[in-house]
Amino acid sequence: MNASQTPTGLRALSLCVLLLATALMRCTDASPPNQAATMLPPGLLTVGSAEGPTVMAVKQNATTGERVTMVGRIGGSVRPFVQQRAVFTLVDPALPSCADGGDPDHCATPWDYCCEERARLRAATATIEVVDAAGEPLPIGLLGVQGLDPLVTVSVTGLVTERNDQGLLVIQAERIELRAAATNAASPRD
Repeated sequence: MNASQTPTGLRALSLCVLLLATALMRCTDASPPNQAATMLPPGLLTVGSAEGPTVMAVKQNATTGERVTMVGRIGGSVRPFVQQRAVFTLVDPALPSCADGGDPDHCATPWDYCCEERARLRAATATIEVVDAAGEPLPIGLLGVQGLDPLVTVSVTGLVTERNDQGLLVIQAERIELRAAATNAASPRD
């Protein structure tokens, strides 16, 4: 009889299998979007009509320190969400993404707006941050949190913290309203 068939060997093998199963369950139970949602300020994310002035309209006159509301679609790059930081980019809804064309297979990442000129895209983009009490972005990724995904239309209300003549506009979000699913699929130009 070999050692793996002895009662002691079977107990050791059973214990290893149990420990491995427990470790795997812990890994699969932890869902990053769910964890991130618990770190967000209460009431930050809501669902509704997500209406207001567009990104480009706000960029024309926004000043640092001003509280603004703007509507746009999450996108502007292949990765519009910063990993491990509560930061994403918002694009004016007047700019058509590659998903708005007639060929759905045209682009694997239509939220990157690769069909747009870079200067036009820069003029139509804002950076959105969710910050802590010290004004630093929360150390969480927002991709997938309560419906935050590329090309989702949102309305953001917050404080303008940076703006320059090269097209930079940074908003510290106080409220992010996701357009309800029934209207989110509608044309971004409505």
